Amino acid sequence: MPGQRVLIIQESPKKRIEYTKLIENLGFMVDVLPDGSEAEAVLSKIEPTLVIADTSTPIFSPVDFLKKVNKIDILCQVLFISPQPVFEDAVELMKHGALDYLIDPVGKEQIEFYLQKVIVKGNTPSSKGKYAGSSRKKVKIITNDTEVHRLLKLAEKVADSTASVLIQGESGTGKELFARFIHEKSDRKHMPFVAVNCAALPEALLESELFGHEKGAFTGAISTKLGKFELAHKGTLLLDEISEMQVHLQAKLLRVLQEKTVDRVGGIKSVNIDVRIIATTNRTIETAIKEGEFREDLYYRLNTIPLLIPPLRDRRKDFDPLCAYFIEKYSKIDGRNVKGMTKEAFLRLASEKFSGNIRELENIIHRAVLLAEDGQIKPCDLLLDNSGTQDAPSEENNNITDNADHKTLKDMEKTMIYHTLTETGGNRTNAAKILGISVRTLRNKLNEYKKTKEL
Repeated sequence: MPGQRVLIIQESPKKRIEYTKLIENLGFMVDVLPDGSEAEAVLSKIEPTLVIADTSTPIFSPVDFLKKVNKIDILCQVLFISPQPVFEDAVELMKHGALDYLIDPVGKEQIEFYLQKVIVKGNTPSSKGKYAGSSRKKVKIITNDTEVHRLLKLAEKVADSTASVLIQGESGTGKELFARFIHEKSDRKHMPFVAVNCAALPEALLESELFGHEKGAFTGAISTKLGKFELAHKGTLLLDEISEMQVHLQAKLLRVLQEKTVDRVGGIKSVNIDVRIIATTNRTIETAIKEGEFREDLYYRLNTIPLLIPPLRDRRKDFDPLCAYFIEKYSKIDGRNVKGMTKEAFLRLASEKFSGNIRELENIIHRAVLLAEDGQIKPCDLLLDNSGTQDAPSEENNNITDNADHKTLKDMEKTMIYHTLTETGGNRTNAAKILGISVRTLRNKLNEYKKTKEL
């Protein structure tokens, strides 16, 4: 990853060497510190994408370090590694925006997982501002829509309660923003906000992520891991795309919600937890229940407060302020001097259906800001399908794009999937959200194409 740096704060020379070799082999530049005496100064100087810090490093206060990260204007995440689990420390660090809290020893696969997580979030040194996934991010919901204002008032009214909230809506409508809004307005706002994407993790890994595991619980469990429920203690846990969770895990989740205790994988005693649950889905839960893919009792447990976010096509009053907001946002991030868009560009953009909703609009505006000249976005800068400047097809899907006039519906589906994967840099989770399908469905489609030698 050109230009991305990782700072390692670790007393052990052996571990510094191991981490450095591993991370450099993955394409990152690495800086190391044997103690915390220069940590803050080095942080400001090199602006790392990720910091991997041992909590027992001499002259190093993990909480003070996180507070320093919060104050300076760099895009940086901090992964803490502790010689032994200390529950109170984990909660405090997650509350201040830590990426995660792992127990030593940490394996190669775990380091690779978190480096990939940083890349997926788009944390590059060219971007300014704080990590978008952190609980310290200030929530800003842009809207002129009457229904959205009603939902915001309802969300604020119930924010201080312990009631579970189920947020439904198409991909890209802002469900996670609503979840963060509720957390920010609640009396839990100074405690951790922890998000788990139920669609992005394999079944076995999701169980460990949610509930934690004990050392030796399964092959590869080389240390004790605190689950997201424990890390969100006294705070809020967001279960994103809850409808993608396997049914047997739903049963375990239901028990946790009823008993307010968690059993780690391989554990012998329960851990008490106090967590406010917010769940999101882009599917119609009632349909999933009828198809046997979602437990009806879990649905009623989660659906105490229902919020249905309308799609962008039904929120046309939001179109103008959202465009203005994203133009200003990406002009600042990428150092461009774009002030707005021409009337022709605005009308062209407004004619789109936006199946990907606000996320799709944001991606289009970001791209247009980069391409715009003379401070104005023109129709050609939007790179929409019928603007005459769409991307050329790649070699692997030339066979289905040579003659657009004679495409079958199936061919058009393939084209859209290929195009979206290209737009997201191959990230299947983001592509699935834009396409409005589950990661599982996208994976099945790609496997189908491979079998027919069309991928």
